Amino acid sequence: MSADHPDEHTIIEELAAIFRRARGPRAGEARHALFESLAELERRAGLRGASDGTLGRVSESRFLAGLLRESVSPIRTQTVRATRQLLTACPDPRTVCETVAQA
Repeated sequence: MSADHPDEHTIIEELAAIFRRARGPRAGEARHALFESLAELERRAGLRGASDGTLGRVSESRFLAGLLRESVSPIRTQTVRATRQLLTACPDPRTVCETVAQA
């Protein structure tokens, strides 16, 4: 299939649209949705007979989104200031541990 085939342009436009939507929230659900969208686009591109170059772009994007989905976990971090305030307000270590665990 030639690179200027209408399906090729449609697939690339869909890929760009997926990335535009992915610029929003970075929550876990958004990362999973990005991966699922790219996996679906890759499947459709294969069914449409997209060129190797286009399939490669979509596949690489899906692969990288999969790495992002698996490697980034939502970890709440405590700032130094917040930790210092906790220690100042509750000098008892057991209270501090219980308060941090609840946060």
